[in-house]
Amino acid sequence: MTLPRLFSILLAAAVPWLVIGVRTGASGRVFPDVFTRVGVLTDQLPNAMTDAQVRFAATHFVGSQKLTPDTSGRLRAVNPDFIVLHYRLAMWQSAVNYLADGRTWSNDLPFVTQHEDWFWHNPAGQRVTSEQDGKLLMNVANAGFRAYWRDSIAEQVTAGDYDGVFLDSASPALLQHEARTPPDPRLGGTGARVNRMPELGNRTWIEAWQDWIADLDASLAAKGIALIPNVGSLITTWDNTDYSLTAGAFSETFLDPSFVESDWHDAINHILDFVRKNRIVILQNYLSKPDDVARRKYLLANYLLVKGPRTYVSYFAAGPLEWYPEWDIQLGQPVSAAATIDELARDGVYRRDFTAGAVLVNPSPRTVHVQLGRVFRQVEFSGGGALGADAAPTGRLAYKRTRTIDLAPASAEILLHD
Repeated sequence: MTLPRLFSILLAAAVPWLVIGVRTGASGRVFPDVFTRVGVLTDQLPNAMTDAQVRFAATHFVGSQKLTPDTSGRLRAVNPDFIVLHYRLAMWQSAVNYLADGRTWSNDLPFVTQHEDWFWHNPAGQRVTSEQDGKLLMNVANAGFRAYWRDSIAEQVTAGDYDGVFLDSASPALLQHEARTPPDPRLGGTGARVNRMPELGNRTWIEAWQDWIADLDASLAAKGIALIPNVGSLITTWDNTDYSLTAGAFSETFLDPSFVESDWHDAINHILDFVRKNRIVILQNYLSKPDDVARRKYLLANYLLVKGPRTYVSYFAAGPLEWYPEWDIQLGQPVSAAATIDELARDGVYRRDFTAGAVLVNPSPRTVHVQLGRVFRQVEFSGGGALGADAAPTGRLAYKRTRTIDLAPASAEILLHD
């Protein structure tokens, strides 16, 4: 037996979530195991891709979302296992179009608006909309709303040959800032957690949301559909919602370098909990410009710090059809899996070792001098970004041998064995 094979067996035995099965899409496609590599599940790819771009996307990205079957078909002709997610708002309704029948952009607001009891109303009997974009808040405890969302999502996933559904704007933590037009005082501040309301069966909004999402997940799972809500950045400290009730979680603006250390600590423990419970985890963030290498390094290192078998990452500047050279780094398998981030604390930073290297993350506001204990090759990268018509990736990796590192505040390093 080879040493890598023996290592895999021993690690799987020590970390139970490595060997637990994960739900597949309705088609039977499996969310792929990326335990030994960087798995990129990007946002909505453009419809008008060249053949070269299609080949590159199908062989480099794990999957995408919001694609018509025509575009999905081109990608799956190259890679039959390419994952595509349906897109739907979670607990809101708006006039924004989506692929309601899998092929054409349309909207079901004209039908939904006929059911007044499906909508959330403030004490004055008014519908409540988001202060940010005007989407309408729904009543997650209403039986009619729940049945329609459940059945229509299942039908749309089948029509579009999707592998799951990405439910956007799903977090109850959004209510304190968004549910304000007109306002419902019961949802302000920490109201979603503490206020019991008759419309919810004398439950809090969070309690009603958890009941709804668990029921929706069970119904869709019975049809082989993975439910993956957008749970946000996970830094609202009063929010005690159990976001692990579904097949997966999508964390937008994950573990951003702008987070204060305490917020980073809370958010990363949430993500580690998802991974430990064998959930599908999608981590997405954004770049103001493609050459922000320090930000790219921090986001990738944080992903590597938490990554399990089905943890995927994406960050981009101008659009999802971008590729960065660091996504090709080969670190091998992680040698441990942490239940909480404190288990990875070492020498004043957070470190995770891999069979071919290590990652270091410093989320603190202090520079930390780290003695590495051996010679590593510190990975530097440049270039990368949008893929042209020929889909030829740009950028390169370079290496610098070192035994010590001064890790600046909110920064990270990726190291390979020398």
